[in-house]
Amino acid sequence: MVEREKAKDMNRARIRAAAESIIRNEGMDKLTMRRLAVEADVSPRTPYNLFGSKTEVLIALLDGAQFDPFQNSPAREDQTALSLLMRALHHVEATFAEDEQFYRVVFREIMVSDPGDAQINAVANILAIGQAFAVQAVASGELAKDTDAKELGRHLGIQLAAIMGMWATGFFSNEESIRQTRRGWAGVLLNHCTDRSRTMLEEIYTQNTLGREAVQ
Repeated sequence: MVEREKAKDMNRARIRAAAESIIRNEGMDKLTMRRLAVEADVSPRTPYNLFGSKTEVLIALLDGAQFDPFQNSPAREDQTALSLLMRALHHVEATFAEDEQFYRVVFREIMVSDPGDAQINAVANILAIGQAFAVQAVASGELAKDTDAKELGRHLGIQLAAIMGMWATGFFSNEESIRQTRRGWAGVLLNHCTDRSRTMLEEIYTQNTLGREAVQ
């Protein structure tokens, strides 16, 4: 069983590497499941068995770049849920800045693909993470107790997904998309915040409105 799982992991890695190579060298139009099987030297069914669809392969490329808006945000004891939420946007910006054109192409293809489980689950994950932070912020007293945390968190996730969609089509640069998200989040959160988080949110809103570097 262990050897079988190792073989699956190896094939997944080969398929991801093949997908990246095809996209970089030939363009997204040349990426098909059949072509992936050939380039990764696996059976024609293997990409389907391990990923399910081309969209799942593309999502895996983002996962390989640790694409999670709220993963790996440095945590300190003095940080709050909302400060970590805002710091997480720095991780998104830094990740895409490493190779913006490649990630833009991948993200755009995911967004325009036919709606399916992979795409729905990817968006649902963003919404769920926003909800988790909002719930935590209410519990810690950063947001008012009567805040509908799940609905607020869902709205934050929708804002992020919408703005990143505009980035994917070339409307915003990576830097501008994150600035707009910070400003949008701060503006929404100010309507629900307590005194504990108000100053931080006001600073973030003002700095991103003026285009200066956001508080990290």
